[in-house]
Amino acid sequence: MSSSSRRAPGAGSATRRQQARDRARLAAAAARRRRVLVQVGVVTAVAVLVLVIVATAVVVGRRSAPDAAAGAPVVDTTVTVGGARVPLAVDGSAVRLGRADAPAQVDLWVDYSCPHCQEYEAANAAVLDQLVAGGDVAVRYHNIQIVTGYGSAAGSAAACVAAEDPQRWPAVNAALYAQHSATTDGWSADQFRRFAASRGVTGTALDCIGEARYTGWITANTADAAARGVRSTPTLQLNGQTVPTLGGQQLLDRVGELARG
Repeated sequence: MSSSSRRAPGAGSATRRQQARDRARLAAAAARRRRVLVQVGVVTAVAVLVLVIVATAVVVGRRSAPDAAAGAPVVDTTVTVGGARVPLAVDGSAVRLGRADAPAQVDLWVDYSCPHCQEYEAANAAVLDQLVAGGDVAVRYHNIQIVTGYGSAAGSAAACVAAEDPQRWPAVNAALYAQHSATTDGWSADQFRRFAASRGVTGTALDCIGEARYTGWITANTADAAARGVRSTPTLQLNGQTVPTLGGQQLLDRVGELARG
């Protein structure tokens, strides 16, 4: 072999070391590219997930009001209360007796399964009827369920009567309070149907009760009440201000003052 083709001592080792370094640099560069691609993929996936969540929230938010309205009873009529003809309508989460623009607005959050509500109804129903019959007071009954399932089932039954047989709503409302007991806590929709029939309710109102049509409305009303800060029943508001649950002459006097302005 000629001297011109002979390699210098250590040249082969140096070449191999250089090649190893080159391979290491290439491997490191490839690893960096893979990490970047993975990071980009993760960021993209998170961004897509956020967009999906936001879009879903927007859609649900847009649907919530119409869906709630669609699940509420619809009624706007007049009934006899305290010897006078007064408006009866559903306002959002409440059955309203009296003019929507009455100067005195009474809101009651009640539960048919609440013993205190039962007592309040028995003691003050005549007072509330007297106030509404005078023409300058509106009472909104927000039926919710806090204590037992009777509150939801009876609330649905009462809503059916308001929507389908409104003339009987005042009497059925009182009867559902009086009927509550440990025994009726377990009533089925059919038992509520038969009870309403015994109180003179007929036709489509009974069909509605048998379907338990408005239990979802009572559930929605309960959530709405919690969002408003209602923590117990009965809760009383006068012209939008929460007050102690006045009754009897105190209630008559205080609401009378509001009605007179």
